[in-house]
Amino acid sequence: MVPVAAMKVESQAAQLRAKAPSGLLYHGSTSPTDGVLDQFFAAYDSSFVLENEKEGFSGFAECLALNEEPRHDGLRTQYGPFREFVVVVREPSGALVGGLNFIALILDDPDRAGHALSLNLNYIFVPPLQRRRDVFKTMVGDLPTLAFALFGHTNAADVPEAWKAPGEPPPIYTFIEQNDPYRMSPEDYARDTWATGLDQLARIGLWTRQGARIVDFPYVQPALTADQEADPNLVYAVLGAKSRSLHPALLPQHLLRFFAISVLKGRDPETDPDAQRQLAQLATVSAAGTRVELLEMADPASLPRPGAGEAVEGTSTLRELLRPNSAPMSCDPPRGGAPSRGV
Repeated sequence: MVPVAAMKVESQAAQLRAKAPSGLLYHGSTSPTDGVLDQFFAAYDSSFVLENEKEGFSGFAECLALNEEPRHDGLRTQYGPFREFVVVVREPSGALVGGLNFIALILDDPDRAGHALSLNLNYIFVPPLQRRRDVFKTMVGDLPTLAFALFGHTNAADVPEAWKAPGEPPPIYTFIEQNDPYRMSPEDYARDTWATGLDQLARIGLWTRQGARIVDFPYVQPALTADQEADPNLVYAVLGAKSRSLHPALLPQHLLRFFAISVLKGRDPETDPDAQRQLAQLATVSAAGTRVELLEMADPASLPRPGAGEAVEGTSTLRELLRPNSAPMSCDPPRGGAPSRGV
């Protein structure tokens, strides 16, 4: 991993700038009103073709507003240190080549006997004209160092002493949502594949090559607004895990904070049935000491084609195809369509 010192952050109010060793320039913000969100959203809006993948401008603005007082102090007291960022990515020439939206959290990591930085990468995109130039791969590689540097700047008082010593950064987990190809509608599958030029299974394979593994948990994204529905048609994945499973106390910490802040915009997850159900299930898992398995993505060519009449009998999710011959953690929810914060 690139040393954290190699990513220097300069700031002006809520705006943050950093240049990565890769050469990419990262211009981020924690505010909804300083213009960075406007730049981010314009590029983001043209990069996603499925409405059920997209967060509205007001949703991003509402999340970023939670970085500001008095809401931030109350949420920090309840859930611990956090910060949500939007980032516009440019080449030295000034050309916009990508964007990132993520929340950074501090968690207790029992496997490391210390603290970890946990990210939920809500969105990462490369505009259509900039694709197939390895920009995506570079951004994914830069992200842990970038996030650590930005969080250390915005939340300097929250950084544990152990993280300030020279050397390697702390454990950094990056969680992502992806469409489950076996739960997408045929129409959405075809439309997104046509627009991006990348098959849905191949997209998950692309993330696997960056180090992602699929979390064997029946993840459901709670509804983003009162006018939307929960989305059960996703797989949850993680980068940065050093073993083939997660400690049972880690995932509930992350999801509690992610649901409360990024998804529910500060509402109590206990008031949302989908969030409450998943957190209760993870509390049972944690109490039993059962680790959460991480699944390796198979070669897409070896899997049945989604929606092509080749599905394995009894299979309704990608996790079921990838899971070794062992009992699942629990049953998946019924298939259904809804908006998602897909990556």
